[in-house]
Amino acid sequence: MGTKLYDEFKPGDTALDGVPLPYPGWVEQMTGCAPSVAQALLPYPQFCSALAGLNENAGNSTYHSFQVKAEKRFSHGAYLLASYTLSKLLTSSDHVDQPAGGGVWSGSQGVISPFERHRNKGLAVTDVPQVLSVAFLYELPFGSSKRFLNASGIADRVFGGWKVSGTFRASGGVPFFFRSSEFCNVPGQFRVGCIPAIKPGANPFAQDRSNFDPNKPFFNKDAFEPIDSFNFYYGSGPRMTDLRGFGYHNTDFSLMKETRISETVRFEVRAEFFNLFNWHIFNVSGTWGDGAFTNDLASPNFGLWNGAVSDPRKVQVGARISF
Repeated sequence: MGTKLYDEFKPGDTALDGVPLPYPGWVEQMTGCAPSVAQALLPYPQFCSALAGLNENAGNSTYHSFQVKAEKRFSHGAYLLASYTLSKLLTSSDHVDQPAGGGVWSGSQGVISPFERHRNKGLAVTDVPQVLSVAFLYELPFGSSKRFLNASGIADRVFGGWKVSGTFRASGGVPFFFRSSEFCNVPGQFRVGCIPAIKPGANPFAQDRSNFDPNKPFFNKDAFEPIDSFNFYYGSGPRMTDLRGFGYHNTDFSLMKETRISETVRFEVRAEFFNLFNWHIFNVSGTWGDGAFTNDLASPNFGLWNGAVSDPRKVQVGARISF
């Protein structure tokens, strides 16, 4: 209906642009917002704000996974746990409280009309296809009751009681999504966002993922529906694409020494390294404009890295006396 959606009913109108008056007295009742054609098309046209039914079970999800775990239980001073998951999560409700008739806006959800739920289902914003996790603990074999230097005294105080532990995690990337903020003039009552589709056969990446210049666009703007097409049209793209962001990997490590001073007093010193190797990962977020790359097609910075990156290495050292 185009611009006719913004036409307003007048007192005494029974219909406007082919849309009937919701009920007698509706025009006079609409003091919170305009009695427009778009408002009259809503299932509950007397309410101007979003209807948030927080207890409404409106979404559905499908999750499949393959999981395997290997564990060496603690013995001879060593423990190891490794686990791997291969999975896929499809959902129509990324937000736990996504209402059917309201718009919980975050860029990744609440952007497709609640009356088109079939289109709303897609990859979850948190879908991670593969995850590998490894955790270990090892007591160094020196000091009293250990394999080497099994004696009390100075040698045990210096070389005994050392432990090392750590975790390693590697995972695939979460999906990218794209929106357009300009020419997106669909009335707000319809609770939709403009979602550009990728043209058939077009390459959405402007650079090689494995080696790219962050000062140049990462995405190819010409591979998407043009922004001037969003005139009373909100695109044919999916809520979440099947294009993946960068994977994540991290190693944490700790070194600890415990010294028994007496039967009831122990001294402990430790050093902990978070992101031991100082790896930096380009983040992908579920909130519009909150990821590592600008995903608003209408922005002049579309596809550019905006500086978001994972946390750098952190080191902390502590000491404790237990008695």
